[in-house]
Amino acid sequence: MDFDWVEWFGYLASLVVLVSLTMTSIIKLRVINFIGCLLFAAFAYFIGSLPTMLMNLGIAGINVYFLWQIYSTDEQFKLIVTSVDSEYFEHFISTNQMDIEQHISVDELKEANTVFYMLRNNSIAGVLVGNNNEQGVLSVLLDFVTPEYRDLKLANYYYESHPDALKRIGVNTLMAKPMTQEHRDYLLKVGFQLAGGTEGVYQKQL
Repeated sequence: MDFDWVEWFGYLASLVVLVSLTMTSIIKLRVINFIGCLLFAAFAYFIGSLPTMLMNLGIAGINVYFLWQIYSTDEQFKLIVTSVDSEYFEHFISTNQMDIEQHISVDELKEANTVFYMLRNNSIAGVLVGNNNEQGVLSVLLDFVTPEYRDLKLANYYYESHPDALKRIGVNTLMAKPMTQEHRDYLLKVGFQLAGGTEGVYQKQL
């Protein structure tokens, strides 16, 4: 049987589009879907299907438009102080409990003395939970962002470009002990460094 590379190219294009629909991040979804649409448009060209090619080029253009909107719009970020006893915090934790408990138990979180909601465009995108001492050193127990906002924008805003948002509410240093390689990679990406004299602990001076 002869190898039909055009047919297999079509399978590849279909797979890329399918994978895009599994993304929880809207940015990843649109980027991968854009690539898949271009592949499908090329496949349609190879088989001589003009309507399919035009449709996929149109969808690719729609993805570009919405990605442009996302990156060109000035987003609003805000921190709101709350407590482990607040009703909404308990709701947030219970809603995301399975994901959160991969990093820390709910019982440990309830011992924290500092909790912030991290807002993005007036939506609660994540929480920062830890124990803050008199010197303003926050030992982070949980830095959790909901799946649709996991594009590092929150961390880059609060930890890198606008650290005053945390400084104004009494935090000047962040300390975290990653339990997984993924968490360690995340800390390094947002500017944490290995703390001297403390094994496995990373710090970020604001």
